[in-house]
Amino acid sequence: MQEWTTPEEEGSREAAAHFVMIIQGAMPWAGVVEGIAGVKEALLRILWADPGNVVLEDVANLLASLDEPKIWAAHGTGDGRPYWHCWFGYEGGSVTIQRLTEPAASDLALGRLRSRLNEILGVLIDCATDLRRLIAGSQREGLVTHRCSGRE
Repeated sequence: MQEWTTPEEEGSREAAAHFVMIIQGAMPWAGVVEGIAGVKEALLRILWADPGNVVLEDVANLLASLDEPKIWAAHGTGDGRPYWHCWFGYEGGSVTIQRLTEPAASDLALGRLRSRLNEILGVLIDCATDLRRLIAGSQREGLVTHRCSGRE
């Protein structure tokens, strides 16, 4: 049986999604944050700490309006779900916020990925060590020489 969600429930779920944020200006910053609360926290941390040319009243107004899907809709409908994209410009910079459309991987999947990447990293480190030894040994025996690029 299919579950149906109301627009309010849909908006709530989207407000908890992950967002890519890019802040350009006096203190450039980019990152992925979780939920509208994460967006607000990043804005407070970056813009409030060093506002540059941003008027703090404008930042306060932006923070107060982020919970309202209609503010976001003015910047495009994207995938048709709430909280798609938001942009805020100020003299000397701008803030771009984009909701990610794919759900984040589970903690279990991320743990497996990290574990596998750590294994691969270990193998690559071993390979690099072996290659350094081979090159050093080959140079001592005169098997490897410096290659001239023709520009020297």
